[in-house]
Amino acid sequence: MRDLSQRAVGVNDAMMVTLATTSQFLAALQRARHIDLQAYALAPGPVEDALVAAARRGAEVSVTLAGAPFASAGPAAANERALARLRCAGVRTAESAGAFHAKLARVDGALYLDDRNWSARGDTILRLPARDASAVLALSKRRALAAEAALLATARRGEQIEIASESFGFASPLYSLLRTLAARGVVVRLCVARADLQPDSTEDRALARLAAAGVGVRLGESSEKFALRGDRVWIGSANATYAAPGARDWGLQTRAVAVRTQLHARFERTWAHAHEYVNAR
Repeated sequence: MRDLSQRAVGVNDAMMVTLATTSQFLAALQRARHIDLQAYALAPGPVEDALVAAARRGAEVSVTLAGAPFASAGPAAANERALARLRCAGVRTAESAGAFHAKLARVDGALYLDDRNWSARGDTILRLPARDASAVLALSKRRALAAEAALLATARRGEQIEIASESFGFASPLYSLLRTLAARGVVVRLCVARADLQPDSTEDRALARLAAAGVGVRLGESSEKFALRGDRVWIGSANATYAAPGARDWGLQTRAVAVRTQLHARFERTWAHAHEYVNAR
């Protein structure tokens, strides 16, 4: 897939970015002539089935998965299985080297962006014209997180912002920024995935310092990555952690009302069921 991140990332025209349901994405795969899909991992399910079916009916299908997933045991074996099945159906497959974490698909003239891994769990999927993507889309983790930080950096006393990330670390540009914003009087709510947090880990220590600085921190069940401020939202596949050189993720800002409304509802639902972070030390 051609790199679409050469132009500056900015707030896009809200009409450019729209929500797509998993059913709509699957329908696009079923009628497409050209498909180029990327993912960190691909589990068995309707998306994999649709890719196989598309290749068998003669569509040109390419799939790239992470060749060296961070958690090597489960995702690595799953990717090997998926790639073998796809190759048997005539799909061109590849394993990406390095830190590869993007989840995106070019389907004919449209680009679909997933914040997780094309699962059947109600992922947030965005759709935009592929020809316009370079105006709003970052395709590296460094640029994606920079766009997220830029959205939040000018928040003023009394404003409320929300951040969701599967994991969090000291090396993220958000770590120092959230401490600064809390000190400024911004109401900061941060929700991270409980499943990945290990006691006395680097992430645990980072969250403890954020909580001590006045950031509201909770541990929830969601693995989504987004930030909300006013009528704007940042969403991406990039966790708020270290951005290794060449790390591939996507991220964008938008004022699209439907996207903002859905993510706000998701955050409030997750926050309501999340547990207040308590450092064990």
